[in-house]
Amino acid sequence: MKTISIFLIISFVAAQSFGQNPSLSKEDYLQKSKSQKNTGWVLLAGGTTLAVVGAIIFDKSDDWSSVDTGGFMMLGGAAAGIASIPFFISSAKNARKAATISFNYQKMYFPQQHIFVSKPQPAITVRIPL
Repeated sequence: MKTISIFLIISFVAAQSFGQNPSLSKEDYLQKSKSQKNTGWVLLAGGTTLAVVGAIIFDKSDDWSSVDTGGFMMLGGAAAGIASIPFFISSAKNARKAATISFNYQKMYFPQQHIFVSKPQPAITVRIPL
């Protein structure tokens, strides 16, 4: 029984290792960065709006039910504002990854009948930020 369970565990691990995603292209990183930045701005704007409205309700209220509502709205807005920070950070990381990978054409000089002729050659440019 032990050998069967060990064999099943090893086979599941081996099957998972072959299912890895290929590396993303420049356009994929840019799209991912854009969507993360949009999510960050939505969370920040929504959280700020919710916190301001909660503060107004909290300040203007006379009964305890409005105080609770305003307080919870302020806390929810602050939490949404704080939750936007990781989205902005990962957006910047993906934008930097996209900036390091580029596909372009470079001129290559080939000898042809006693002269050099330039022809475009596809190239992958990798920039290493220091």
